[in-house]
Amino acid sequence: MMLAHDQLRLPLVVSAFLYLSFSLLCTQLPLTNYLGYEFSALTALLTSFVAGFTTINSVRRFLREKRAEEDHAGEALGAFRRAVQLNLLFLIIPFSVMLANALFVKNCSLGEGVGFFLLLPVVTALFASALGVFCTAHYRRPKTVFTLFVAATFIEVLTIGYFTPAIFSYNFFYGYFPGLTYDEALGIQPPLILFRVFTLMLAAALVWMAWLLLRSTHSDVPTWEKGLTLVGEMLQGRRVFITTAIATLIIVVWWFRGELGLDASSRFIQHQLGKAYTTPHFRIYYAASSYSDDEIRWVAAEHEFRLKQITDALRMPFRGTIESYIYPSAEVKQRLMGAGNTNIAKPWSGQIHLTQQTLDATLKHELVHVLAAPFGLPIIKASLSTGLVEGLAMAIEWDWGNRTLHQYAAAMRRFGVAPEIAALMSFTGFAAHASSVSYVLAGSFCRYLMDTYGMRPVMQVYRSNDYERAFGKSLHALIDEWHAFLDKIPVGGDDRDAVDVLFRRPPIFEKVCARVVAMRNKEAAKAFGRRDYRAAAALYKQSFEDGRGYDALSGYVVSAVRLGEYASVIALFDSFMQRSQQPAQYLPLMVHVGLAQWGNGDTATAQELFSRVARANISEQLTETAIVCSLALALRDATNRNALFRYFTQAASDSERVALLDSMDMDTVRQWLPAYLKGKVLARQKRWSDALTVLEPLHTTHPVLEALRLKTIGHALFRSRRFADAQIAFWRSLNAVATEVAQQDVNEWIERCEWMKGRTTGWE
Repeated sequence: MMLAHDQLRLPLVVSAFLYLSFSLLCTQLPLTNYLGYEFSALTALLTSFVAGFTTINSVRRFLREKRAEEDHAGEALGAFRRAVQLNLLFLIIPFSVMLANALFVKNCSLGEGVGFFLLLPVVTALFASALGVFCTAHYRRPKTVFTLFVAATFIEVLTIGYFTPAIFSYNFFYGYFPGLTYDEALGIQPPLILFRVFTLMLAAALVWMAWLLLRSTHSDVPTWEKGLTLVGEMLQGRRVFITTAIATLIIVVWWFRGELGLDASSRFIQHQLGKAYTTPHFRIYYAASSYSDDEIRWVAAEHEFRLKQITDALRMPFRGTIESYIYPSAEVKQRLMGAGNTNIAKPWSGQIHLTQQTLDATLKHELVHVLAAPFGLPIIKASLSTGLVEGLAMAIEWDWGNRTLHQYAAAMRRFGVAPEIAALMSFTGFAAHASSVSYVLAGSFCRYLMDTYGMRPVMQVYRSNDYERAFGKSLHALIDEWHAFLDKIPVGGDDRDAVDVLFRRPPIFEKVCARVVAMRNKEAAKAFGRRDYRAAAALYKQSFEDGRGYDALSGYVVSAVRLGEYASVIALFDSFMQRSQQPAQYLPLMVHVGLAQWGNGDTATAQELFSRVARANISEQLTETAIVCSLALALRDATNRNALFRYFTQAASDSERVALLDSMDMDTVRQWLPAYLKGKVLARQKRWSDALTVLEPLHTTHPVLEALRLKTIGHALFRSRRFADAQIAFWRSLNAVATEVAQQDVNEWIERCEWMKGRTTGWE
């Protein structure tokens, strides 16, 4: 008896030690050091085996002791209940450790953390215990079968991830996996609750079947005979109704798994989007609300043009069909396939998944992943190096911000932001840094290799990751060459601001309460979209107080400006800037703070802020906004100046903006700014003819706005199918601004116009 007691005690001590060691380790790792999703999911994985094996040991030991007794089902279930109690008691260890760690690490939503803990490890403990007792009752080697069952569920998850668009997964053991994306927002959603309720129902069914086996068979009976006996017992008398209910539940959940949000096949997503369009090389799936029949032809033409660009760069023809899924919003995309704000490609299945809002910016990048598939490893059709996968796409896309990738990389190197590039060429190193840093540096490095050594060795290393064999040089030797190349690129003082803005934001691993804050910001954005600026400001302010993040601060500043709370914006921003070690990283907010200063009567400070943003030239849109605000503030006409201030600070639809601009003096010589803004709004509304009528007679006095005016005219002419005239407009824009990026952009539009000449925008 003492021996049995000791045999029971040792596994329990080992289990408690595992939970304690695991929990203490998690306190030292980012994202897992507080009670949230990541910690709960990892705990659930550990719980799967601890709970399953604990239950198997307990029930099997009881059955061995009661071998001679025929009716022992009730007592065996008693042993099972005690094992369940032990497994739930074990979970107090990691739960308590994380609660204690909350004294040292901020936990922004303890309630949600408790919810994840209940839904993931607690439910897993119950399911694993139920599976453990069933395996013990049915099989001679229950631990082996239990492990095989766990492995089978993981294989199923990998299979679904490989053969369907879905990147998320639900599993009986870890509960839920959102996929490897840059999406930070993650909260408890109805599908997770539904799936865990379903998990508990299956656990109850497993316990019921174990009870039937224990009461009708002996432990020495062969497994196959037990199986036949179990089926007979389940179909006997009134039990057939329970069996039918279990089978119906499983069939219904499986059949409607897409509608329930638990899975997403290609066919299901295609049905949900509803529309399809075919070109020689693409099958495009989209929502009817996203594009008219004419607009989808332009989208299709852009797909084919980007395909031509990439195949020319790769020096390879393409034969086949690519599936392009264009979702109407990030919310719909997240619900249907798992990645909301992250656009993805699946090279092995020839699919790309984009949102309508990000199509223009990401189409070429994602297509590179698919078209590079022949050079990738078998099965995954890509490189094992994340740096090479994303670097190649960035190098061929070659369009990121208002500078070239080489210029950004040189500036990062000059101002001490660039990490060791060799580490970025691995998966963990690539993900360990802010995405902007990893993508830009990897893109610059790959473009240098392409331009210096040609595409052939780049494609060789893409598959093998063997730089010596592909280039005849080590990775470090190639990096040294690249560094020497970057050191020759001029870096100006204004580039420091661009570096601070774009490359000093922390990755998710270094953010405080990243998941909770991102979900709150998402709700704030919805409130902002409803023009409920009071609610949006409150949510953003709470997020900023918790995480001190840029997105929260930005959202609060914009919301408060809309509310007219200029003094509050100025006070908060000044206070924060004084405490910040890198104040320039908040430079984009200076436009809104400048508007607050303008509204507060301090026009000199406002003008200074606008000018600094314009000089930094972070992005085309931000630079344009800063210049327009600066010019508006400098207007002598007080009527137009005040009207433009309302235009910048008040919520309005594009139609309302056009009406407001029409109420201003629009003399195209003296008062061209309102006309310029009206032309831009009309172009955004795709009223191409009206935009041309307004913009073509203008004579702007600022070179950047003149270049943007001509480029907007070029876009309008292009969409009007006047491709030769569009080429001229784009070329003329270089007379105003002729930076390397501007030349690259114009050259691409010239190429696009040439490609479209003589073609229709439809595909027969």
